[in-house]
Amino acid sequence: MTLPDPDPHPPRGYLDAVAGQPLLPVAAQALLAAAGSSWADPARLHHEGRKAGLLLDAARDSIAKFLKVRAEDVYFSASAPLAMQAAICGVFNSRRSVNSRILASQAESMAVLSAATNCPGAELTTIAVDTHGKVDEAMFISELRNGAALACLQAANAEVGTRQPIAAVGIVARDLGIPLIVDGTQVIAHDQLPGEWDVLVASARDWGGPSGVGILVVRPTVRWRPELTPDRGWVGGFPDIAAAASAATALEYLAESWPGEAERHRSLIDRVRSELPQAIEGILLAGDPKDRLPHILTFTCSGIAGEALVVELDRVGIAVASGSACTADNRMPSHVLEAMGIAHDASVRVSLPLGCTQETVDEFLKAMPGAVEQVREYFRT
Repeated sequence: MTLPDPDPHPPRGYLDAVAGQPLLPVAAQALLAAAGSSWADPARLHHEGRKAGLLLDAARDSIAKFLKVRAEDVYFSASAPLAMQAAICGVFNSRRSVNSRILASQAESMAVLSAATNCPGAELTTIAVDTHGKVDEAMFISELRNGAALACLQAANAEVGTRQPIAAVGIVARDLGIPLIVDGTQVIAHDQLPGEWDVLVASARDWGGPSGVGILVVRPTVRWRPELTPDRGWVGGFPDIAAAASAATALEYLAESWPGEAERHRSLIDRVRSELPQAIEGILLAGDPKDRLPHILTFTCSGIAGEALVVELDRVGIAVASGSACTADNRMPSHVLEAMGIAHDASVRVSLPLGCTQETVDEFLKAMPGAVEQVREYFRT
């Protein structure tokens, strides 16, 4: 019998990994295998319940080993935004008597900003970012010293790829006893995760796991009181154990190979960064040119709307994104690019999925000049 190829094979022309990517073959196999044994309540003492509980515990243990944390500190949820809400409101609820302020950068995801804004009794203070999307480190630390219930800072920006100064901010926050919640979306299995965090949130679909699995890690030194009681490693509702097992399997598969894949992605993005501005007039690259994620590039193009270019590229089989990483479906302007001082109505983001081929990048670079000219001609008429 021939075993299926375990390597990722995204659709040809697909360059929108931030929006999701195909389930890794090994993760798909794990999902099917676990589905038949994970339907019972893992809290029950009977045989079927214990069997489901063992699968859930094994998934927590696997995620914990990758992140180098304790298994009992790992929780699953139905999505990363739900995990972020449980993290922010849960930590704030345990510290509201200390301070009412929540600190966050202006470039945080809408999941962070929305949770912080809607947390009862909280006062959100946002810290400016520079033209590359990096938070003002000195200002963030100064605000920490002025006092806060908690602070939120992404490991790197999922829209422009810029890394944030987690190490410097985290050290000061820890010295002051202020919990630091870090959004690890698009970082885990793509880049080195900084270690100076107290609470971590991530999404399994960003490493080829199933959609609908958020990861929440709370260090034992952090007090938190989420609105939804964490039960047997799951926050909010009945656990999808098969999906948790699939997410863990995907991460296990990538444990040894992701650094090499990251370097390959960095080489491909470096090529796009180099060739695109030379081939097309009016291209402006966004994000830090060096201190960035290896698989993400955002650019603007003068004289066109980003959505129009996305549609034109899609017509020739190339899938990219436009607008904010978390609001593009609503055609809302990018709050990240706005905070960076960049025109936010013409942005295009390229993000490489696992297994992205050189051929797909070749096709993108070949298609771009004609697509841009076609859209510009449309706007001229």
